[in-house]
Amino acid sequence: MQQVSSQDASTPVLAALVGDECSWCAAGTLAREEFKGDAAVVCEECGTPAARVW
Repeated sequence: MQQVSSQDASTPVLAALVGDECSWCAAGTLAREEFKGDAAVVCEECGTPAARVW
């Protein structure tokens, strides 16, 4: 998982990953969601976070 700690970078970093294929499952695509209370991009199929900003 890619981790970014800068709050200023959250929107461009996450937006750049939305719609990409999931690296962990065969059928999923990445979407903006909250993961453990933080902004993230998460696979819609398997729920694995690809990037999380806190």
